[in-house]
Amino acid sequence: MPALTERLEVRLPRETMRQLRDEARQRNVPVSEVVREAIDYLLIHDRSARRQAADALFGVGAPVADWDEMEEEIDLGRMASGNGRA
Repeated sequence: MPALTERLEVRLPRETMRQLRDEARQRNVPVSEVVREAIDYLLIHDRSARRQAADALFGVGAPVADWDEMEEEIDLGRMASGNGRA
């Protein structure tokens, strides 16, 4: 584990803090460890999952038109689904 040299103060809603304390108590670790793990998950694992999803989409090799044509297709699709722009 890298040296813990930086400090951060975060204000949380009471319910969030209660949930963090419960989680820490169940795992028998400090609340700070639960928070660090959550941050690591967000910055490392979640980003990695998004990158893998993007790679999978790019790997499809679907044809891509110029932006004006694609934008029109998107708008038409929104209108057909009832989510059209005003």
